Amino acid sequence: MNRAPIACCALILTASAPAIAPAQDQPPLTWQTVPAALEQAEREGFSGSVLLVRDGEIVLNKGYAFADREKKIPNTPATIFALGSTPIDFTHVAILQLQGAGKLDLDDPITEYFDAFPDDKRTMTLEHLRSGASGLPDFPYLPGVDEDPDHSPLSRDEFIERARNATLLFEPGTDRVHSHFAWGVLAAVVEVASGQSYRDYITTHVLEPAGMTRTGFHGQRFPGETVAIGYDSRTWGEINSPEHWGETSWLVMGSGGMVGTNEDLFRFNRAINDGTLLPPGVLRLYPSSAVYANGNMYGFETYYNHGGDNLFYLNCNNSNPMSPVYDLQGLARSLEQLCDDRPPPNFSIGLMMRPGPDSIIVGDVVSGSAAERAGLRKGDVLLAANGVDFDPHAPLEALRPGIEHGRPLRLRIERDGRAILLTLRPEPLAP
Repeated sequence: MNRAPIACCALILTASAPAIAPAQDQPPLTWQTVPAALEQAEREGFSGSVLLVRDGEIVLNKGYAFADREKKIPNTPATIFALGSTPIDFTHVAILQLQGAGKLDLDDPITEYFDAFPDDKRTMTLEHLRSGASGLPDFPYLPGVDEDPDHSPLSRDEFIERARNATLLFEPGTDRVHSHFAWGVLAAVVEVASGQSYRDYITTHVLEPAGMTRTGFHGQRFPGETVAIGYDSRTWGEINSPEHWGETSWLVMGSGGMVGTNEDLFRFNRAINDGTLLPPGVLRLYPSSAVYANGNMYGFETYYNHGGDNLFYLNCNNSNPMSPVYDLQGLARSLEQLCDDRPPPNFSIGLMMRPGPDSIIVGDVVSGSAAERAGLRKGDVLLAANGVDFDPHAPLEALRPGIEHGRPLRLRIERDGRAILLTLRPEPLAP
């Protein structure tokens, strides 16, 4: 299970590259050529379904290849797939709903919900967990203890005990690194704050209000519906399909362990934007736009974007076929570019950024890059570029003149509490 987003939960954003690795030697897709391109991708090995939205309206919604090869059951728009780390978004909504209802506060320490946390974690807050600043490692899985990183049984109490005993990567609040573990802790907080199980809360407060009838949890059966089988080198159980994997373990609760469809993910996007799921007072805390790549080790991948009028949703149940020309990431990147109103970057700055709740932080500086020559360092806080303040929800906007047109960027940063001015001169990307 993994996630690679842009501008969400303090994960890495790269100003010199797209969210998804670019397709190689492929002309850009157009709305006219995308149907033929998807059919070609199917011939090359793609198996799954794709939904495309243009100017707010669905213009393509189709399945490709087979949900079950042995029985020759095709993928369709209604096929249900494992969603990888997509449930992080559902947990995020649940936490913000409970914040809006006054049942929790993001500044609450974890000890408000669970006792006996040791001293190194007693300052950890819900905001730290939500923003990647908790210091918890990425996964609670223990090699040699758990048979499988996703599916081995683990109760909530056992999971929280692992959180108590986990070795932190850093002191809470002093750095930002994405953690599935942290979202699992927030799922447990949802249970304590709401008085419902996480599964019941998500079903009644997220899925049902959004009309997501084909979204649920591992082990759940959907009578009359098709749940895809995953095709990869790693499998789980006699039938490698989420309805046969058993109930969702707390190894992945809150950050995985769920299934759904492209249509339901689109309904989720609409329910965020129209206020169905989040009241105005907390909507501002949810990312206004993002691109996500979610997957697991059992053949399933999920790609989609959030925000804007042009959207793409791609679910795949054949993430790594034996084909020299199959490029799932390239296909997803092409769909991302199709839906992006702006052209892809033409210039590189060699800078990786971590979005926080109220600021943008330099996550890393590429050796020999324009950013390094400008004097930028890991940990610098980016305040403005050419007088335009950095927006945590749209961090590339202040950099557009540089990455699209190569114009020098006069950066205002903060380092060790001091304001510093630097000039960054972008470099052309290799053709």
